[in-house]
Amino acid sequence: MKTLLLAFTTLLFTQFNAFACTKTLVMGTNETNWPPYLVKQGDTFLGTEVDAVSAIFKDSKFCIKWTYFPSFSRVQAELKNGRVDITYAASYTKQRAQYAHFSLPYREEIMHLYKHEDSANVTSLPDLFSKNFTAGINRGSFFGNELEQLKTKYSRQLVLTAQANNRFSMLDKKRIDYVIEDSVVAQYFIKKYDSILKVDSIAPININNVHFMLSKESLTLDDLAAINKLIIKNLAAIELIYKADY
Repeated sequence: MKTLLLAFTTLLFTQFNAFACTKTLVMGTNETNWPPYLVKQGDTFLGTEVDAVSAIFKDSKFCIKWTYFPSFSRVQAELKNGRVDITYAASYTKQRAQYAHFSLPYREEIMHLYKHEDSANVTSLPDLFSKNFTAGINRGSFFGNELEQLKTKYSRQLVLTAQANNRFSMLDKKRIDYVIEDSVVAQYFIKKYDSILKVDSIAPININNVHFMLSKESLTLDDLAAINKLIIKNLAAIELIYKADY
């Protein structure tokens, strides 16, 4: 009788797991030290982005497998060929929409300019680049149409890195003059480095909603619709997670 009961319990548990998670999505990330959103400790990913993803996909048919890549450009390349199914905190662009479905937005992102205390104040991005200053940005990320237009002309003054901690460390050591970064992330590094300040003489570089990007190679419009429903269903929980960061 105990054997039969154990077998039935195991079967029931297996069926429950199969119902709860029938599709595993590879979530690509290039960040290991992007507090408070994502920090990698050993093989574990922690942070508010991870908490939000967990809240959204809880009790759904999707399981999430976080996988690290050395740059966001690499994440995008893997998304194109379907080896990565999904990535997070993505800004919508027409170019990206050629190979990725975009979910509904799940939070807002505000990008500011930050400087070393010894760096000069500037009043605009063109002002920054015309004076031959350098700016560190995340490789492969989108920072608004103005910067996209300036990238080609001033490419030698843009320092592309894959990790936020590297950008702010370089700024602290005066190896670059400015950094463009998410305002919530920057708050952490401003506390860490006394030398770093927000540039108040310039408006935010970009304000936009961020989304999940889904590979068109590996995911369908039905998958997109299911994920959008999960975002709508869990909006209150998502807002509470990010509210603590501001």
